[in-house]
Amino acid sequence: MRIRSFKEFSFSAAHCLDGMPEGHPCKAVHGHNYKVRLEVQGKKDNAGMVMDFREIKNKVQPLIDQLDHSNLNDIMPVTTSEGIAEWFYLQLRDKLPGLVKIEIRETDTCGAVWMII
Repeated sequence: MRIRSFKEFSFSAAHCLDGMPEGHPCKAVHGHNYKVRLEVQGKKDNAGMVMDFREIKNKVQPLIDQLDHSNLNDIMPVTTSEGIAEWFYLQLRDKLPGLVKIEIRETDTCGAVWMII
């Protein structure tokens, strides 16, 4: 049997979407309070966990610290929710075994999900 565990993080950052048409509000620099949820999947270890939450935090928190109160356009090539999810995947794919899902929320009702299908 395989089971999933998740850990959530948050950060605040600014960005702009250069490819948007003139007059679109996302073309101007603006900010969001982002929520990040990562899921790992695997077999439970002897302690009954897929992965210790501290291990997830130790690998993800440096990325959160890098993004918090930054301009995302200075850090990654695509700053849409989809681009941020992909950026997290590229940073974590070799560090978090069993990573199967990354959810980015830029508001309570908008975001994107990267996942292994």
